[in-house]
Amino acid sequence: MASYGRRKSKKNQRNPLKYALRLLKYRVRFENELRRRLKEKGFADKEIESTINTLKKQGYVDDEKAAFLFAIDEMRLKLFGPRIVKMKLKALGVDEHVIESAIGKALSEIDFSEELKKLKIRFKDKRAIKDYLYKRGFDIFMIEEILDQIDGGEK
Repeated sequence: MASYGRRKSKKNQRNPLKYALRLLKYRVRFENELRRRLKEKGFADKEIESTINTLKKQGYVDDEKAAFLFAIDEMRLKLFGPRIVKMKLKALGVDEHVIESAIGKALSEIDFSEELKKLKIRFKDKRAIKDYLYKRGFDIFMIEEILDQIDGGEK
């Protein structure tokens, strides 16, 4: 039977570093996520640890940076609040202190007022905005603070 396309060589399939770099080519990965994927692929624990250490030294794996970038994207682009972002990062296997640090840094860099001004156009009353934001993972005190900033800026 004829084979079309490129053949995968056995050599590349057994190199954990090449496999990990291929995974990292598509998006930033967390250490535990990479470790799990390498384990699923059948690599030995020793190979996995060696690969993770090499990637850390080269700067390809940095959970703090990855968590910060993840939090920024989720909050700014998808308008998720800290509660939802924290749950998502926990599901990805990120350490608690890394999550707290990343969310804190992300919150200090994001100005929600522009995004929320768009919500004021979409929703007619404050209650609908509050409900929407609460379901998206924002705490009540944060919602109130942001809505006060928006209202104060328009007066």
